[in-house]
Amino acid sequence: MKILLVIPPNSQEVRYGKFSSIGTLYPPLGLAYIAAVLEKNNHKVRVIDSEAMNYSYSDIKKIVKMFNPDMVGMSVYFNTINRCYKVAELIKKINGNIKIVLGGAQVTLDSNIIKDDNTDFGIYGEGEISLSKLINALENKSSLEKVSGLIWKRGKKLIVNKPCTLVQNLDELPMPARHLFPIIKYHSSANLRGKRTLNIMTSRGCPYKCTYCAGSLIFGGTYRYYSTDRVIEELRYLKEKYNVDDVQFYDETFTANKDRVIDLCDKMIKNNLNIEWSCFTRVNLVDPELLKKMKEAGCYQIFYGLESGVQRLLNLIKKGITIEQSRKAMKWTHEAGIETWVSFMINLPTETKEETEQTIRFALEVDPNFVQFPITTPYPGTEMYEQAKKSGKFLTDNWDKYTSWDVVFVSNGRTPEEIRETVKRAYRRFYLRPSYMIRKMRSVSKLPLSKTIRLASAFLSSFV
Repeated sequence: MKILLVIPPNSQEVRYGKFSSIGTLYPPLGLAYIAAVLEKNNHKVRVIDSEAMNYSYSDIKKIVKMFNPDMVGMSVYFNTINRCYKVAELIKKINGNIKIVLGGAQVTLDSNIIKDDNTDFGIYGEGEISLSKLINALENKSSLEKVSGLIWKRGKKLIVNKPCTLVQNLDELPMPARHLFPIIKYHSSANLRGKRTLNIMTSRGCPYKCTYCAGSLIFGGTYRYYSTDRVIEELRYLKEKYNVDDVQFYDETFTANKDRVIDLCDKMIKNNLNIEWSCFTRVNLVDPELLKKMKEAGCYQIFYGLESGVQRLLNLIKKGITIEQSRKAMKWTHEAGIETWVSFMINLPTETKEETEQTIRFALEVDPNFVQFPITTPYPGTEMYEQAKKSGKFLTDNWDKYTSWDVVFVSNGRTPEEIRETVKRAYRRFYLRPSYMIRKMRSVSKLPLSKTIRLASAFLSSFV
């Protein structure tokens, strides 16, 4: 079967707002894994990453006519739903027999996404096994009812099959099919440091159940990981094939298993990979010993989701951390010589103006190298969405607005204007401190002048 995987047209401006000039664009590993499995099963696969290639809908139309696929797959996020629907519509106009399959986190959260007239199937949960079974069923003209993880239509009725079994041994999966993607078009803030960077996943899932996150629904609350030998093999491949000297570990919670991370770090050092790296993790899953080892192995930056400076709100969103754990983790990370990039969610359900102010003060106290203050967007299907409905109101059902800088929800007693102004003020208070500006000027002084100006302009544009 000929299968086309499509990332619909988008832009850095839509994805990152005023931070677009320093925004990150990595290969979508979810689609890359799917593509690898499909190729392994002898299907002919092509990928259109419209965002990376700056393709229009007309460009997609031309490629579809030329490639003439049997199936088109797209991964859906709430703020890309309308663009996915538009792609599906143009494809059906070209050839109504082409099957349209949607997957991704939002299909798992809300099966109604598949009700669109131009959409044939949805895959919820992990995609590799379910999509392969769907293709086999279509090729063999067998029953769709036995395809686990599938959402399909019987007339106008939506049928949701039982969940698919998760891949138990991740090492059995082929490496992501990066060769199908325009690797030279991807970038991150690491490029400002003169590095060639790509992303890699060493695990799937997260053992925590934050109310705003879809991860536990997709992966069933499980945490599975690749063997450290497999990770080293992929790192070596990235270095040899793409000349990578910087990677971002894309795991949801990189340090969930301390012993495994130490083993991986030891092997990175032993193999003399000379790769610098960053990761995402939680403040309750680091300690001085681990951070020292990570630094020795090349870690230069950790992203922590501190989310709030108010314990009541951390408890409400089931973050599973304390304010004191955040303080200690930030202190230990800086002492280890590792940069911190921290996120604080503004406008959580039931959050008051005073609590927002408390969070901003806490951000100033822990003093990360970089901070972001995303405006909370509760997604349908998450527990936070239900919390939000009880404590405030939603202002729009336009999925295009479901970003981290548009206000789609307000808690009782607050207004969109006040929230937007509060976020601007938070950025100004953090980044325009004289002590911070002096420190950052020193840290960026090694960058080329053009990149230094680009970095400074991106931050300053967010404060006005």
